[in-house]
Amino acid sequence: MANNGQTETAALVAILGERAAVNVRLALIADGPQWRLHHGQITLDDNAPLKERAWRYGTGSFLELCLPGTTIAALLKGDEQDVQGFHVVSPHPLSSTASVRRLRGQEEWSRLTTPWPRTEWTINRDTSVSQPSHDLLVGDGPSFLNFDQALSAFLYQRPYDHTTNRTDLWRIIQPQRAGWFQKITIGPDLLTVVVDGEGLDGAVLELSWAADNQARPLDGADTHRFALPGGLAHDSLLILRRKDQWLDWRSFPAPAHGRARDASVIWEQPGPELDLLLANGEGQHLECKREVPEGESRKKMLKTIAAFASQDGGTVLIGVRDDLRVVGLPEGVNVDKQILQVVGMIRDNLEPVPSYETRVIDHDGKTVLAIEVSGGGQMHAYRDGQRAEFYVRVGPNTVLARHHEIAAGFQQAPVATTF
Repeated sequence: MANNGQTETAALVAILGERAAVNVRLALIADGPQWRLHHGQITLDDNAPLKERAWRYGTGSFLELCLPGTTIAALLKGDEQDVQGFHVVSPHPLSSTASVRRLRGQEEWSRLTTPWPRTEWTINRDTSVSQPSHDLLVGDGPSFLNFDQALSAFLYQRPYDHTTNRTDLWRIIQPQRAGWFQKITIGPDLLTVVVDGEGLDGAVLELSWAADNQARPLDGADTHRFALPGGLAHDSLLILRRKDQWLDWRSFPAPAHGRARDASVIWEQPGPELDLLLANGEGQHLECKREVPEGESRKKMLKTIAAFASQDGGTVLIGVRDDLRVVGLPEGVNVDKQILQVVGMIRDNLEPVPSYETRVIDHDGKTVLAIEVSGGGQMHAYRDGQRAEFYVRVGPNTVLARHHEIAAGFQQAPVATTF
């Protein structure tokens, strides 16, 4: 089964029309006496809890409710419908196809993550249609600075982030709970996985790597263990499948700069992992600091983080000397306060704030703080007073970006659009 493709909109209309009821979230823009649909999010899940909500403002409104499948099918076709006192119209022309994407468990896409795999269909709207105003929203609901902030809070309970904006008119989500990984723990010599699901008969759990693989049939939800005499091999793949169809999967690349982690994987082998990160020394993707820096040294570290974020990511290790000797954070320091200090430094000095993760690593009784910075495909500036400075990484050095490097960085940055 392909992970990406196209589905006819008419097929989705038929699926929705056959359902007695559908949970839906609607974002509407006032358009004279009627309300124009700006974004609709449909969940095809009979077990999903529904919390009915209605935020009503003069220029925009947000509804979460359960509607007959025929009503949602009509809206998807572009037919006008009366919904809870709102005369709702869809912008035209509507696309005849929807993009479909199949996602594994714990995979984030457009600000949404679920423990189980899911299938998502999206139908884009015509970007030439007028967009929401940027006026304050004050009315029968929480107050917001503008429509975009209200939409992000309503859908995701998260602050607005222009880098994740999309142009969906409709987003249809269908959970796939036949089989999924509830929890994965990786130790020095053992991988433990908790498998859950509603349709595991005939499924196979397999751990594969370059030199070999282990596979075992399943007959229901259970905990399974794979022996790792030599540790987890690089580029291993853990997959739950039925015949040639995957139900869920995780891959485990070698430790690398800016590696994103998911909540279902618990690593219990931080020592070997740190050794691998240090194997090649400081360079394009690694910077070491003896302790949380002050003064000019702090500026240098922040410039390096900006450079990592502006390119393809990197890791700053605090508690490691320049000669790669692991000395750990100073004794007696409060690690949580050290993390808050670093988070505050990044928030106050880098624009936009990059995507990063802080982790505490215990290495032979010494505590190391890792700042794993993801490359985001856009330039990030170090703010020195009113001046914004851009940096890149050249080998083990952080240097001011040249004009053509800055221009190239902005050209490849994703275009900001509204929901």
